[in-house]
Amino acid sequence: MREFNIDDFFKEIDEKQQEVNERVYKLFRGNGRKTRVRPRDEDEQRCLDIICREKWMRAVEEGKIRYINDREMDYFVD
Repeated sequence: MREFNIDDFFKEIDEKQQEVNERVYKLFRGNGRKTRVRPRDEDEQRCLDIICREKWMRAVEEGKIRYINDREMDYFVD
C-alpha cells in the first residue's frame, strides 16, 4: 500500500490546480462564444423586446437608472 503525507498531498493539488482548471476550461468552452445559426423569427423578437422593455421599466421604477445628462445614464446592477 502506498503511503503519503497529507501536507504533501495538498501541496501537490495546489500546484496542479491552475493547470487542470485551464485544461478543463479550454475543453468545455470550445473556441469561444457560440453564434446563432438561424435568425430570430418575429414572435421571438417581439417577446424579447417586451421582456427587455419590462426590465427597463422595472429598473426605472426601482431607481436603478440615474440620468447624468440627456445622452448619458448609469444603470446600477445589484
